[in-house]
Amino acid sequence: MGQTGEPVVDPQGLSTAQRLGDACVVCRRRWPRPRVRVGRLPDSSGVFACGDCAPAPPVPRARRGPREPLTGAGPAVGEPPPARRAARAAVMEVSPGRG
Repeated sequence: MGQTGEPVVDPQGLSTAQRLGDACVVCRRRWPRPRVRVGRLPDSSGVFACGDCAPAPPVPRARRGPREPLTGAGPAVGEPPPARRAARAAVMEVSPGRG
């Protein structure tokens, strides 16, 4: 039985060994068999990681609220970059035959 709040892992990105718990979901190593449960599949079966990789699974970042201040650290990982604004077009008159 899984824990509440356990992350659900999409099985499409996993190999058969990873889905069955025979390989680490992070590094794909099979030996020693991974023992640390790090999440679950949609059918509630567990996914496991080896001891070295167990703290490594990424945790999704919560979306930034409208009042959260921006920092100069750059965009958050996994967040799309802000949309670019179109530059204002300049109109230039060209007269043929002048040179």
